[in-house]
Amino acid sequence: MQIKNIKKNNVASLSLEIRLCDYKILEEAARKTQSKIKIEKRRGLTFVFLKLKSRKALLAGVVVFFSVLYYLSSFIWKIEIVTKHHLTPLELRMLVQSYGINPGVKKSAIDVEKLEDKIVKDTDEVMWVKARIEGSKLSIEVVERQAPPKLKEQQLTGNVVAKMDGVVERIYTTSGTAATEPGKVIKKGDLLIKGEQGKEGKVYTIKAEGKVYARTFYEDTAELPLTYVEKVKTGNTMKNYYFTFKDKKFYVKNSLNNFELYDKIENNGGIIKSDVYYELSENEKPTDPEALAKDLENKIKLNLDKSVKVIEVTPSIEKLQDKYLIKVLVIAEEDIGMDEVVPNQ
Repeated sequence: MQIKNIKKNNVASLSLEIRLCDYKILEEAARKTQSKIKIEKRRGLTFVFLKLKSRKALLAGVVVFFSVLYYLSSFIWKIEIVTKHHLTPLELRMLVQSYGINPGVKKSAIDVEKLEDKIVKDTDEVMWVKARIEGSKLSIEVVERQAPPKLKEQQLTGNVVAKMDGVVERIYTTSGTAATEPGKVIKKGDLLIKGEQGKEGKVYTIKAEGKVYARTFYEDTAELPLTYVEKVKTGNTMKNYYFTFKDKKFYVKNSLNNFELYDKIENNGGIIKSDVYYELSENEKPTDPEALAKDLENKIKLNLDKSVKVIEVTPSIEKLQDKYLIKVLVIAEEDIGMDEVVPNQ
């Protein structure tokens, strides 16, 4: 038998709380000890239903109320439309109404995937649509098409220039004249292969082509606290039960949440919904700077082209008073040449 909140009233009496299923056990113990039991308070849904059982009219009213509520919850009573730029919600609302979707339509009559496809097909300005049913509300969110920005016309010069900084390793030219040499430090935009060929007096313009391999450098930095706080469930929980009508909550059970730190899970399935509160505790733990250094390395490598060859990775971890300073340097080798382009005048 589970007993809670035992309190001694005087020499001859005490008060306590038990579950309804344990009452017969307590009654048997009282009979054997020649004690008397006085029920001071009844609490819980079971007693509510027992009272309703003796009041058939009230019980019938409750059944009818929930039946009507369940029936009404199968309809859409509100349509919410969200647009981003030039398309107005009124235009989209009129389009949706032309499909026969208005407040009061049954949920089962709406196929959200087909609705999304029809809106995109029938509206040239719409690029993407997300429609979803939330309780008795239909939400429609659209993203409109945007005209691409106008680009200035450009023309090639015939030269090959550096697309990034680096230190030249090797030069291969198939046409044109090399304008740099191995070991030279190159800045972005420097000339690598000139679009000219021939000797003095017989120089002619040509489209420069070739590859210039250079050692390039990629660096990323981050800061990390020495410790972090981990939230762990204590095992204590608390539940509240409610139903919704016209986007309002009506609680069947609404207990006070006394947890200072908690995680809340909402269960929205069915007529009776619930909020479950899980008590949490905080534990301080040391951080892992090496793991973050590895993440920075992977982040750099992920952004590299497949043709780039990684030569060396140098992580640096410096422990300060209240944090780590982490730097990762990736040294690579790649072709840094690109065709030079200039805007038309």
